[in-house]
Amino acid sequence: LKQKEALLAEVNDKGEVTVEGEFVGRLEGFRFSPDKSAQGTEAKALKTASMQALAPQFHLRADRFYNAPDTEIDFTEQGGLMWGEHAVGKLTAGADALNPTITVFVDDAAGADVAQKVERRLQHFISRKIAALFEPLIALQKDEELTGLARGFAFRMVEAMGILPRAEVAQEVKDLDQDSRGALRKHGIRFGQFTIFMPLLLKPAPTRLRLVLWSLVQGLQEFPEAPPPGLVTVPADANAPKGYDTMCGYRAAGTRSIRIDMLERLADMLRGEDSRGGFEAKPDMLSITGMTLEQFADLMTGLGYKAEKGERVKVKAVAAPTPDTAKDSGSEPVKADATPEAGLTEETATTAEAPAEATEGTEAVAEAPAAASAEQAEEAAPEMEQFVTFTWGRNRQGGGQRGQRRDQNAEGGAGRGGKPQGKGRGGKPQGKGAGKKGGRPQQGAKTFSSRPPKQEKKIDPDNPFAAALMGMKQGK
Repeated sequence: LKQKEALLAEVNDKGEVTVEGEFVGRLEGFRFSPDKSAQGTEAKALKTASMQALAPQFHLRADRFYNAPDTEIDFTEQGGLMWGEHAVGKLTAGADALNPTITVFVDDAAGADVAQKVERRLQHFISRKIAALFEPLIALQKDEELTGLARGFAFRMVEAMGILPRAEVAQEVKDLDQDSRGALRKHGIRFGQFTIFMPLLLKPAPTRLRLVLWSLVQGLQEFPEAPPPGLVTVPADANAPKGYDTMCGYRAAGTRSIRIDMLERLADMLRGEDSRGGFEAKPDMLSITGMTLEQFADLMTGLGYKAEKGERVKVKAVAAPTPDTAKDSGSEPVKADATPEAGLTEETATTAEAPAEATEGTEAVAEAPAAASAEQAEEAAPEMEQFVTFTWGRNRQGGGQRGQRRDQNAEGGAGRGGKPQGKGRGGKPQGKGAGKKGGRPQQGAKTFSSRPPKQEKKIDPDNPFAAALMGMKQGK
């Protein structure tokens, strides 16, 4: 080392560094890890020599990294920034959630120029990534036409990265007029019953980045990971930080969390049900949530409903009789050429064979009551099924617009769907006069013809032609 002024260093594709042909360590990104087998003064001398030899390699690598496409760079669930398999930096909290800062992983021996070049490249990467994945949110933030309350609400949406629980901004939503809501809807904002959100930001890629940016703002040491993509419900994590389920695009309800867009679809179905008188879960409700009835009951309890379980006799579907079945069940027609004598002959033959089969018949008759009693026992114990009835369990005055609409519908009467009891279809009272049309009793079957029924003309007996026609009819 003392004899040579310049040392020759080489780095292969695996990042292995050799100085004058001797292995001295590995280059991982822009950080050098010396060979662990060297110890003491030897290790110190090797590191000093390696850093002197790697100086030009750092600049070459920085130039190649700066010109690398974004597809070679990515961020991790914990906010790390990767170039291939090597960590080259990490994200840190910035002025706001959508503008994080960069901390680079570059050795001091590489120099300030290398560090600045790596930092600029990583800043360009994360800025383009945020602009692409949060494009609707950036457009909302830059819209200068929004004024007044609409602009204030847009600021809240950007601050929350596109997802706001409605309960947190209930008064602000109430203060928005129709023009303001229309202007916000043009940016893709949906005013749901439980959540106000931008559906495009619920996709897996924006959700993954939103969790990282949110974790930076919250100052978390360990960032929670996003749920697996494509799941409608996931188990609720009681140890997760507050607001985690919202940033994931879910809402906790019971022991599970449901995706907020599916929750709004479920809310649309529930809006047509009689939540005061009670209703049962429809197959469509279980289908969109992918839950069993028991899991669905736990979900509804978490949303504020009361679930009452019950048991009843299961109604079996009766198959309609087919023409073949009806033909088999009927009696066979009597043959035309059958004579009484033939019938007597067959009856006599059957009577003659009866004494020979009397023993076998007695045993069959003895076994018949036992089999019949078993069948009767099975019929006496009908199959039962479980069912759950749901009713709204919270104070209706705090239930928002949905509760108010439901109360107004229920005031029409105690019947299902708010229909008054004791009245027929269309609100007309039943009882005396029911079954009449226009105050006159209906006779015979209904007719839908626009012409009145044709009445047969009476035959004049004094008319000779009519008398002849009457005689012909009577002759028939």
